[in-house]
Amino acid sequence: MFNQNDINLLIQIIPNGRQNAIIARVIAQRLGYPVGGNQVKTRKLIDFAIDNGNVILSSSGRIPKGYWISANRQETIDYIASLRNRASEITDRADNLRTGWNNINPNNQI
Repeated sequence: MFNQNDINLLIQIIPNGRQNAIIARVIAQRLGYPVGGNQVKTRKLIDFAIDNGNVILSSSGRIPKGYWISANRQETIDYIASLRNRASEITDRADNLRTGWNNINPNNQI
């Protein structure tokens, strides 16, 4: 769906440094992508860029919100730790849902 040219355009838009973070809606506008909803196409391109070796971080809870390219080692380490923690929490929630279902439905387990 995406290629290196798409990544190059994205990298020209996303700023360096957390203090310059840019929100997905603005990135989508600059790329000419749809801006309704939660900018699915833009977020998929960002994921693709990360999968291809770009260090793009994001923040949704603290100001400034948005995406940025990081050259800060500790910031990147902290971000990776945060992602791993969130992944663990989601896995635990899925396991708890399965356990809850199975407890309530002993003859129809998942």
